[in-house]
Amino acid sequence: MRTFCGLAAAFLLAVAPGVRAQLDNAPTPTPVPLPIPIAAASTAMPAQDIEVLRAVHVREINDLSTFKTAGLPREAIDPYLDSGPGQQFLRELRSADPAAPAETIYARAVEQLASGSTLPDLQAMSAALVKIVPHGQNVSPYSPYFTTSAQLQLASGRCASLADCFGLPLKSEAPLYDVYQIMPKGTVNVFVSQVAPTEELGGLVRRRGGAQQYLLPNRSLWSVPVLIGTIKN
Repeated sequence: MRTFCGLAAAFLLAVAPGVRAQLDNAPTPTPVPLPIPIAAASTAMPAQDIEVLRAVHVREINDLSTFKTAGLPREAIDPYLDSGPGQQFLRELRSADPAAPAETIYARAVEQLASGSTLPDLQAMSAALVKIVPHGQNVSPYSPYFTTSAQLQLASGRCASLADCFGLPLKSEAPLYDVYQIMPKGTVNVFVSQVAPTEELGGLVRRRGGAQQYLLPNRSLWSVPVLIGTIKN
């Protein structure tokens, strides 16, 4: 799951008419109160400079070819995957895609774990998680990166932008974000780590990370994402 700024500013919580029908047989989601204004993509660059970068580097931004995560190295990931929690992580990845070769499962594990700067803590979870996406977009059915509404609120007061705390690429930034919520199908495992710093366009855009992310290696253990609100500047 990653950035934003200051504290004043209005936010809009709008639930589409069809969404409420999806919640009839599920716990009623609590709207996420997030007074989060939009900030520049980099704390070191004015917004107008970011817009210049967007115009000049359209291809690199869209294909994420320059986006890099300064997360856990393989020297830390491999021993973790040999541990009890790491083996559980691999089992859940296999359950999500039983036909995938072992090397593919391992590569997915490395990619997901490398998005964090800390080894994840294995926790049992029975509460909702959330994800923000640019307004009008949907949540990928395979994305493992989520967080809590409390983490979004914490990031809003601590970081220049949500993109900064959550290490978001420029492609994932927008002036308006939709907030989606998922519910676990019972009590399930989550793997909680700290978002690693990221950089893009050769370091022209840098994010510090630092927020907590909740890795979900098996999304089939969770409900379909439901739109619960929209955050705007």
